[in-house]
Order: sequence, then C-alpha cells, then structure tokens
Amino acid sequence: ERAMALTGISDLAERSPYALSGGQQQRVALASILVMEPRVLVLDEPTSQLDPVGTREVFEVIRNLAQRGMTVLMVEHKLEWVAAFADRVIALENGRILAEGAPAEVLTDERLLEHHFGFSRYTLAAREARKEALWPPSRRLPVTLEEAEAGFREGLGRS
Repeated sequence: ERAMALTGISDLAERSPYALSGGQQQRVALASILVMEPRVLVLDEPTSQLDPVGTREVFEVIRNLAQRGMTVLMVEHKLEWVAAFADRVIALENGRILAEGAPAEVLTDERLLEHHFGFSRYTLAAREARKEALWPPSRRLPVTLEEAEAGFREGLGRS
C-alpha cells in the first residue's frame, strides 16, 4: 500500500492493467519495484512511448522519490523534462564521461554536438537566434520553454 501511495496509484488497485493508460502502467511498474525498498532506482527511458500527461505523471513520481532521499539514476532523451527534474546530468559516450554537472550546463554544452548529442528544440532555436543577434549574448542558452521565452523577450526588447 505504501508503494501505491508513493506512486499515486492507490485508486487503481482494483483495475485491470489493460485498462490503464501508459503513464498509469509505468507508475504500476515503479510501485512493483518500490515494494522491494531499494536504495537506488535505475530507470532506462521510463517515459518512452508516453504522452505528455503520462510523462508528467512518471516524472512527478520520480521527483517525489528523490525528495524522500532515494537515489534515482535514469537514461532519458526528453531533455526538457530532464532539465526540470534532475539535480545532476552526466553525458556518456561509450562509458566515458563527456560532461557532468547541473542540467542547464550540461544540456547546453556545445562540445557535445561534436559527439552527436542532441539539444532541446529551445536550445537549438536560441543557438540560431544568437547567430542573428536575437539572443542576448550574456544569457546562457535555454533548455526549457520558460527559459526560451524569457531569453527571446529580452533579445527582442520585450522584457
């Protein structure tokens, strides 16, 4: 019952897994792991194939677990979500650390482009705007929509 409460699925206990959304199914999977009371949770793309609602549900559970002291290691490609929820990011290539640090630093590190790492759509848009002097030179590149909005407002003189 504790694992169901932690993952927000108590109301789903009597439902068939086949009647659940992708996000609900993923939270059920997380609850099944939490029953074992691990100190470290390792997740490989936990939001793969999920819509934005399911993605948010899963990331909220992960945030809740981290706030309760659980160490969560995760491979994830949805960079905007990583930026909003992660404390630390490590970019790896063939087992070698290319960059590590705060999400805002790592997820905009242009050296990673040489290694075929992708950027969020907001980072890419700001990079192009910077080439046209539409992005404030003193502002770091954004990862999230909110950061991009603030930077574009400043760059266009609409703060």
